[in-house]
Amino acid sequence: MKNLYQFLMILSVCALYGGVLGAQPTCDDPAVIINDDFESYDLGALGPQADHWTTWSGDEGGAEDGNVVSNASSSGTQSIFFQGAAGGGPQDVVLLLGDRDTGMYLLNWNMLVADGANAYFNLQRTTTPGQEFALEVLFDTSGVGGLFVGTDGPFLFEYPQGEWFDVRFVIDTDNDVVTLFIAGNFVYTWPLSWISNDTNGMGPAFGAVDFYDLDGFTFFWVDDVYFAQIPPAAPGKYCYMAIPIDTAGVYTVDEVSCFGAGFQVGSGGFAGAWYEWTAPDDGVLSLSTCGAGVDTRVWIFSGGCSELNLEGINDDRCEMVPGGNSYASYREVLVTAGETYLICWDDRWEGTGFDFELGFTAGDAEAGDFCETAIPVEANDTVMVDQVNGDAAITGPIIGTSSFGTPTPYSQSEWYAFTPTSNGMMGVTSCGLTTEDTRVWIYTGECGFDGLVLIAENDDNDSCGTQAYIPAMPVTAGTTYYIEWSHKYEDAAGFPWILQFEPEVNTTEQELFEQAFRLSPNPATDVALLSYELDEPTVLQVRMLDMNGQEVYHSSTAEVQQGSIELRVSDLPKGIYIVSATDGQSVMNQKLIVQ
Repeated sequence: MKNLYQFLMILSVCALYGGVLGAQPTCDDPAVIINDDFESYDLGALGPQADHWTTWSGDEGGAEDGNVVSNASSSGTQSIFFQGAAGGGPQDVVLLLGDRDTGMYLLNWNMLVADGANAYFNLQRTTTPGQEFALEVLFDTSGVGGLFVGTDGPFLFEYPQGEWFDVRFVIDTDNDVVTLFIAGNFVYTWPLSWISNDTNGMGPAFGAVDFYDLDGFTFFWVDDVYFAQIPPAAPGKYCYMAIPIDTAGVYTVDEVSCFGAGFQVGSGGFAGAWYEWTAPDDGVLSLSTCGAGVDTRVWIFSGGCSELNLEGINDDRCEMVPGGNSYASYREVLVTAGETYLICWDDRWEGTGFDFELGFTAGDAEAGDFCETAIPVEANDTVMVDQVNGDAAITGPIIGTSSFGTPTPYSQSEWYAFTPTSNGMMGVTSCGLTTEDTRVWIYTGECGFDGLVLIAENDDNDSCGTQAYIPAMPVTAGTTYYIEWSHKYEDAAGFPWILQFEPEVNTTEQELFEQAFRLSPNPATDVALLSYELDEPTVLQVRMLDMNGQEVYHSSTAEVQQGSIELRVSDLPKGIYIVSATDGQSVMNQKLIVQ
């Protein structure tokens, strides 16, 4: 079997470099170097069965080697399994990719990390392990991972424990760029020449992936390893090759192809058409394919290709053609003068070409159309939404969704803000105020996809049908709560809603002390009991005075917290008396009627 893989590797190399096969890689037909689903191997040690798998030491077939198993797989029935021991190892498995210092490559595989376990791999600069670590990736036991590269890491990401997910690299040695996606989500883009703890490495090259058992909590599987050469990065196909746009106007995307999409690629949308535009002034950027005849999805980012800070996204918002399905895109984003924004059209639905329009309006944005321009509201206001037509929705966020024949759910919204001056309970409702199908989300934090923290949401409330209702929840004085109202349909009619707020009643120490006592029975004829339940052990002074201020009873206690004091009143003249208790700071006075 090893000879078979050696033969296949030779064929792949010939295809890559124009040998006997003469084929050059295209985006539709990459030159595949490794496509390994582990189905053709015997169970057991991996290294002796394939030339592109070995171990760190080079000793194959022992405890250090990969283990082909049939107890889990992302496709077929087999995968390779890693289980660590305390102190690290024994497995230290190397995937040989060949010494690559020219060309562009796609490298991906699927992983399954057991619940409560960890996993680890690194990228080696050459096929000789240990010369230089180009990067390291750790999957922690909590479902959070970290990319260690350069000097600013780790760059954190989340991954689903107990489920298969993909690891995907796009590596461009010629332009010294590498991008990593985990579980379909963008992690980071950086120079390939960096190393795991510095920015000065041997150069833009790579040669192998090393899977290592970190410790006794390492427990993971790898399946469906794919490595291929793809065409060199062309203008507009990747973020770092974005085509500059200088002015507002209509622009043509010839096609959406290759492997350069930028943010979420887990459910398609691997290819991208990239543009960059610098805002000439503060204002509103708009992007539209309305009427362009193509089903599109658009992403807008700030922060450059390394960070890709999401500013806006839209899938389905307007009609592709008049009277047709609303699968075309429209999105607005607040922009800052002098800042460059990256625009990516991906192929989530189609890869054919289309025209899009970039618009820009300088000046202040419409109140309520953006989180940043949220309309302030006061406690217990009835607020009227004039129309739901703001094109800067966050709504959850719900990213990449679609619906049949209607715009993406919640692609438009209106924003409000409430900042309580005291702690209390806040709720919002449109119940009984409208027949419109309303939805509402409440956030704290700072405006933006990364800054807002969703704390409550409601679509169709059980008690009021298609209207929305979020019952009273605790809120904190001085914290701003952003309230986003939305509607299923585009440019929907307005509706009224109410912000309900009940301030917290602040109880002083004096009030708490007074509430700790109970005098009964009252009136009394023989004995009255002064019961108390204090927050902490306290020495009490208790007195009883007649209406002339004369003391008729006095006692002191040791440190007490809960109990009662017996007041014998059978020998006292009938009338009204004052029972007083103090801890030296607070005083309780209650009337006692003696009959």
